[in-house]
Amino acid sequence: MRKRIIQGLVILAVLILIGAVFIVKRTQTGSTASMQETIDSNARREQEARPTLEITGFTPEIIQNSEKPMIIVMGESWCQPCLRMMPDLTELNRTVEDIEIRYMDLEENEAAFQYFPIRVTPTIAVFEANGKPFTPPEDSEISYILYNYSDSGEHAMTIHEGYLYRSQLETMIEELRNAGRNTDNTI
Repeated sequence: MRKRIIQGLVILAVLILIGAVFIVKRTQTGSTASMQETIDSNARREQEARPTLEITGFTPEIIQNSEKPMIIVMGESWCQPCLRMMPDLTELNRTVEDIEIRYMDLEENEAAFQYFPIRVTPTIAVFEANGKPFTPPEDSEISYILYNYSDSGEHAMTIHEGYLYRSQLETMIEELRNAGRNTDNTI
C-alpha cells in the first residue's frame, strides 16, 4: 500500500512538473511573440519611412529637394539589363540609408526625357544632396559622362550609360559617399 502511495505521489509530482513547464513555455512564447511583433512593427515603420524604389510622376524637384545623395536608374519594362539590375537595386534601396537609390520607368515618366540626356537604357544619373552634380574621382573604374550647361559651361549632371554589376553599384555608392565627405570638408 505504501509503495502505491509513493508511486502515486511520484506520478502526481511528474504531472505537476510537466504542467509547470508547459505554463512557463507558453508564457515565454507569448512574450517572445509579443517582442517579435514589436520588432516587426518597428521594422515596417522604418521601411515605410524610406522612399520607395520606384519614381512615379518625375519632376526635377525630386532631385533638387533630396537632402541625401541620389542614384537614379532609368529604364524601361522591356529592358533586360534594367530587369537584371532590379534585385540589386531593391536590396541596396532597402539597406543603404545615407543615399537614395531609385528606379524610374521611362515609359511612365516621359518628363524625364526633357531633363536627362537618355541615349540608352539603363541610364544612371548620380547626384549629391540637393541635386548638386556628382563629380566622380579621376581614377574611377566606372565610366561616367559629365554634362555641362551649354550657356555657362557649368557642370550640370553626371551619367553612366549601361548595366552595372552589384559590385560596380557598390563602388558608385562609395564614390558618392566620398564626394560628400570631400564637399563637407572644403573651405
